[in-house]
Amino acid sequence: MSLFNALTVAVGGLDAQSRSIGHISDNISNSSTIGYKRIDTAFSSLVTQSTASSSDPAGVRATPAYQNNVQGNIAQTQSPLDLAIAGNGFFNVQQPAINAAGVVTFAGDSLYTRRGDFTLDKDGYMTNGAGYVLKAHPISTGTGLVDTSQLLPVQISSAQDNPVATTTISYQANLPASATTTSDFSSSDIQIYDSLGTKHSVTFDWQKLAGANQWRLSITPAGGTATNAIANGDGTTTAAGTSIGTQTLDFTFRGTPPSGTVLSITNTTGSSATSDFFTINSPTTADNPATVTFPATFGTAGSQNITLNFGKYQNAAGMTQFDATNLNVNTIEQNGVAQGSFKDLSIDANGFLSLNYDNGRSRTLYQIPISTFNSPNNLSRKDGGVFSRTIESGTAKTSLPNNNGSGKIVSGSLEGSNVDIAEEFTKMIQAQRVYSANAKTITTSNSMLEEVINVIR
Repeated sequence: MSLFNALTVAVGGLDAQSRSIGHISDNISNSSTIGYKRIDTAFSSLVTQSTASSSDPAGVRATPAYQNNVQGNIAQTQSPLDLAIAGNGFFNVQQPAINAAGVVTFAGDSLYTRRGDFTLDKDGYMTNGAGYVLKAHPISTGTGLVDTSQLLPVQISSAQDNPVATTTISYQANLPASATTTSDFSSSDIQIYDSLGTKHSVTFDWQKLAGANQWRLSITPAGGTATNAIANGDGTTTAAGTSIGTQTLDFTFRGTPPSGTVLSITNTTGSSATSDFFTINSPTTADNPATVTFPATFGTAGSQNITLNFGKYQNAAGMTQFDATNLNVNTIEQNGVAQGSFKDLSIDANGFLSLNYDNGRSRTLYQIPISTFNSPNNLSRKDGGVFSRTIESGTAKTSLPNNNGSGKIVSGSLEGSNVDIAEEFTKMIQAQRVYSANAKTITTSNSMLEEVINVIR
């Protein structure tokens, strides 16, 4: 190899170490960047000719060695919208654009990122710190099924939760078997809701009857009017549109095994179901639901059917009559809710994104998937910590979290950079020394060339 070739090789060495220093500089500057993936340097030798008798090396080439598949440390944060992936994969994101009409639009292929510092922007989109919008599978509000055929930008626009009218009241209690005839017990006031979200009260009162194991339940839907004409227990009739007042049901409990369980429920009048206020589920065979349904109209909210669930016939899981000193109410539950306002979001390890409202309800709107690649280190880098697919990386395999090799989602956490500052400083020292050595090669070759020139003189 001539001295001129030595100069060329040394210059190539300087260039290679310069590239290495550039990668190190990029890593150090992004050591605090969320989800940043470091770039190492791969050195490979160049040879023009190599035989048993001679070797003409051409120097060294420096190429980036991406570390997209190396996870950074995951740290907990205070925001429920912060997301990290523990394991393989990337979030699907897309860059929004504003069209001439000022409307947010999305175009182009999906991009991929590990940067999960998401917040809600002014349009309700989940946007990370680099301005990219998270994409997820929508969930049907009607069926609750995840539509894995679609990946849509996550947008939260449901600031209000509509009220839900009460359709079921579950009531479980134990009546004292030793109660005397005409014994009355303290009322149970149950709050229910109509279709407009207005709260109403339904009162339950129990009275011991003269017959063995016989009880009467008086039910008063305060403010409710009759949807249809009602045959009252005292033989009178309540016209449709007038106050329901108090309506009664008669309960009979078993005196033989299974003792203390509900044997039958009947309307007090014993008349046909078409004129009675209550429609009683039958037959009264063991384990059949002991349910009773009645219609009521509250103001302008319209009529609603309310089912009273007393458990099961001839089964202790529900209404019972066992020995006690007083009425013991175990369960009072109803399924109606008032209108709710948006409170916060929650995201679980399986990627389900739910809206929580101040009325206690929640709605699951999206499931966040994770995309994996056969060769993630061959993804193409773009600004803001995002990647795009290349031929070398392979196609994206979009899966639900914890499936097909994808990681799980950690909410309220962020993945930091995978840069190790100590390691970068070590590589920097090495690059500096090698750079100096290459420079020394140039000065040495130059001195030798000067000697050759001096020979001519």
